[in-house]
Amino acid sequence: MNSLRPAPAATFLDGAVQPGAIGAWECNLANNALTWTDGVYDLFGLRRGSEIYRSSTLDLYEESSRREMERLRASAIREGRGFALDCRIVTAAGEKRWMRLVVGVGHQNGRPFRIFGSKQDITAEKELWTGLSARARGEPLTSVTARSGLGDALRHVQPGHDAASARIALVIFSIDGFGPLLDRFGKVSGGVLERCLAERLKRVFPDSLSIEKAGEGSFTVLLRMPGDRRHLQAALNGMRPLLCRPVPHGALVLDFTLSIGASLGTPERCRAPQELLAEAEAALLVAGTAGGNCVNIFDGPIARPRFAGSSAPA
Repeated sequence: MNSLRPAPAATFLDGAVQPGAIGAWECNLANNALTWTDGVYDLFGLRRGSEIYRSSTLDLYEESSRREMERLRASAIREGRGFALDCRIVTAAGEKRWMRLVVGVGHQNGRPFRIFGSKQDITAEKELWTGLSARARGEPLTSVTARSGLGDALRHVQPGHDAASARIALVIFSIDGFGPLLDRFGKVSGGVLERCLAERLKRVFPDSLSIEKAGEGSFTVLLRMPGDRRHLQAALNGMRPLLCRPVPHGALVLDFTLSIGASLGTPERCRAPQELLAEAEAALLVAGTAGGNCVNIFDGPIARPRFAGSSAPA
C-alpha cells in the first residue's frame, strides 16, 4: 500500500521564538532618572552606557503605545501594582520593533519611590502571529481579500454588524506532508486528495459559514460556535479520523493525516479578520511542529502578570 507520511516537524520555530534582546531597567520617581542594562540600550539601538533621559526615550515609542504606556504607568504608581504591555517602538536607526515592557513598583516607607522591570525585543514573536507561520510552510499567507467567500463571511460576523452572532471559530485544515505527496505521486494525486477533503469538509460541516481553499493541501472553515474552546477541541478531535480516511486513487491508496489550527472569536474578544486568520495560522504551525496529525487552538493573548509592591533591587 502506498501511503503519505507526515513531513518532519519544521525547525523554523527554533529561530522564530528565541528571546530577543532583553534587559533590566529602573526609573527613580523622585527625578525620573533612568538606569538601563546593555540589553535595553541594544533594544532601542542606542550606544551602550550613553546618557539617557526619559523625555527623549519617550520619542522612540509609537504614539498609541506611548499613550497606553503612560496611562498604565500612572495607574501603577498610584495603585502600587505592576503591569505588562507590548509596545511598538522605533529604534534610533529608524527600525520598527515590538517590545514587551514588564513593570514592577518599589516601595519605601509605604510610598512608591521607583519603578523597575524588563524590556524585551519580541518582534520575531509578533511576526510569527502575523504571517511568518505561512512563509515557514512555503505558502502565501491566507488572505481575507484573496478569499472573497471567507472575507464576506468574516465581515458579517464582526460585532459591528451583528454582536449576537460574533461567537465563531476559524479552523484551518492542512494535509501533512502535502509537498512530498506531490513529489512522489504527482499533481493529479494531490488534486484527487484535495477534492476528496473538500467534499468531506462540506459533509462534516453542513452548516459552516464558509469553506475555502487556503493554499496547497489546506482549507479554511468558518463555523458558528455553540460552545466554548473545550467543545471545539473535542469536536475537531472527533472529526479528524473521519476526515483522514484513506482515499483510493487507481492502483494507489493515499493514506494521510491532518494538522488542524483554530482561533476563536467572541463578542468579548473581538479582533480584525486578519488577526483571526493570523491566530489560526499560528495555531496550525504549532500543530505542525508537534509532528502533525493533531489539533491546536490558539490560546489567546499572553496573560499580563501582576506584581506586588516590592523594594527588592531591579
